[in-house]
Amino acid sequence: MTEGAASAIVMPKLGLSMTEGLLAEWLVAPGDEVAAGQLLFVVETDKISNEVEAPAPGRIVSLLVAAGDTVDVGTAVAMWTGPGIVGAPPSATPDESVAPARSEMVAPDAVPSNGVRIRSTPFARRLAKLDGIEIAQIAGTGARGRIQARDVQAVIDARTRPARQASVSSRDLRPLIAARVSRSKAEIPHFYVAADARFDALNTLRGDLNADPQAPRKLSVTAFLAIAVARALALVPEANVVWRGNRAEPLPRIAIGIAVDTPGGVMAPVVPVTGGIHTFADALDGAIDRARQGKIGAAEAGEAAIGISNVGMFAVRSLTPIIDPDQSFMLGVGAPQVVFRPSPDGVPMAVQEVTLSLACDHRAIDGAGAARFLATIVDLLEHPARLLIPGQ
Repeated sequence: MTEGAASAIVMPKLGLSMTEGLLAEWLVAPGDEVAAGQLLFVVETDKISNEVEAPAPGRIVSLLVAAGDTVDVGTAVAMWTGPGIVGAPPSATPDESVAPARSEMVAPDAVPSNGVRIRSTPFARRLAKLDGIEIAQIAGTGARGRIQARDVQAVIDARTRPARQASVSSRDLRPLIAARVSRSKAEIPHFYVAADARFDALNTLRGDLNADPQAPRKLSVTAFLAIAVARALALVPEANVVWRGNRAEPLPRIAIGIAVDTPGGVMAPVVPVTGGIHTFADALDGAIDRARQGKIGAAEAGEAAIGISNVGMFAVRSLTPIIDPDQSFMLGVGAPQVVFRPSPDGVPMAVQEVTLSLACDHRAIDGAGAARFLATIVDLLEHPARLLIPGQ
């Protein structure tokens, strides 16, 4: 293929609401011959950090966008001799007029006082600077030894300094997160339903399962919550929708967004619900770990009708959440509280209850449907053995 027949590599769309992305790092240079599957560049958004691969062999002709620049989805970021448009659907045509060919634009890596260049991503450098870490002292695990955000986070975690980590989490992604929640409150007509769910049976069941030496893994409260919500979506299919254009569109699968507190701010990977609770718990833990490393994959930026924000570990009684702009619900979960309720014979007894607050998109569902959905979640949490039976 000649230079004149070169194809575009474009900024990919990695989520339903993604309109632009930060090209955080180039992993190739003009003139490089690349193999199928070789990493080309790293994209960062408010929800995801993803490495874009070459789908076939080819040669990089030119780079059109500098590392560190934010560009619109579909914008040509490079030209290459490989087939097709990389990063866009086959029918997509990138707007190549927005960025002139500037192969010399690649942003320099960090250069410490000794003059030796340190290969690192802009996001990694920001995290290191926020936590007062010397970037040159970090071992990189990225391509060609490049230091990535997860490498910096590993050093931060090793220091076990929660107060310091809190200072990092209050910055970095905060402007992007603020823009998303502002758009959500401006565009989505929120309404709320709330209920208290008995938590005694779930706590007992979880304790028995986790104490079993033959159990494949420990189960978190969040795993039970997510499975209960997923089962409720199956039982109340009118809730498994998102508002698009002018209608509520049913989703083809059930998946749950999980709010995760990370050094860069709260991220919400989407986890498809497949298999039993132990299989799902494995997928959930993996998604949470990748979110904390700033390494959410494209699959975890997919579609979900609902997200869960569990603040029970902070001893907070309840949370009134904000819906993610791509979803129809957000479930706020508080800490279990000991309260006195009458037993069947009228004698006061101490029980555990947790407050569930469901934020709902009134375009996608009405009050009766939302109440039915939340009541189903409550019933499943109060009868948790049903969550262990596939399809029940």
